Amino acid sequence: MESIMRIENLTAAYDKKTVLHDISLDIPKRGITAIIGPSGCGKTTLLHCMNGMLRENREAAVSGHIYLGDRDTANMPPEELRRRVGLVFQTPSPFPFSIYKNMTYGLKYYGKTGKKELESAVIEKLGTVGLYEEVKEDLNKSALKLSGGQQQRLCIARALTVEPEVLMMDEPCSALDVKATAVIEDMLSEMKKDYSIVIVTHNIAQAKRIADEVAVIFDGRLIENGSAAEVFELPKQQLTREFLAGIYG
Repeated sequence: MESIMRIENLTAAYDKKTVLHDISLDIPKRGITAIIGPSGCGKTTLLHCMNGMLRENREAAVSGHIYLGDRDTANMPPEELRRRVGLVFQTPSPFPFSIYKNMTYGLKYYGKTGKKELESAVIEKLGTVGLYEEVKEDLNKSALKLSGGQQQRLCIARALTVEPEVLMMDEPCSALDVKATAVIEDMLSEMKKDYSIVIVTHNIAQAKRIADEVAVIFDGRLIENGSAAEVFELPKQQLTREFLAGIYG
């Protein structure tokens, strides 16, 4: 399976406390990779390493390598890395202005200013997340007036406008109800044909429903990874079996 990202011997620490221990993991090109594990095991820290956020934290120390294609991300300008590896946060975080301005913000930041180009991107990416038909008459409405599920889909669409090669999501459904969660999951299952998606989730059932590959983190260590079928049906590690059985939360 072709990889879009390759993590090699990644170790990360805050205040001299090691949070991630010597992690090596390949992220496949296209499809959904779910990162699961108990609360506080380092899942979010791994995402922050992957898009370079942690290297900018003066209180953090990061070693090892993360490659995007053939390039070491440590040698990339932060702006380039953020464009190529997008991150959607746990709590919906639309900017406090219109839907349209949310959608064009990243494009303008990266130098896209043509009206037709902007409008085309807005329509396309809102359509990708199934939101365009819901908001097409209200593009000048404040994004903060959308429902929680709509806000999260807007944030995903906004991340897609700059055409990232990898889209990462940190617990994207944790603040949503069952109906909104189902909409997000259906959307991701459709998007995986065109995007390399990495999702951190505490929801094992969600990972079973939508993931193609699974990585299990425990106390900052990668203890198991493979296809979703392999990990969920025939886990190799005792810790994985205990986590999937609900012994660790």
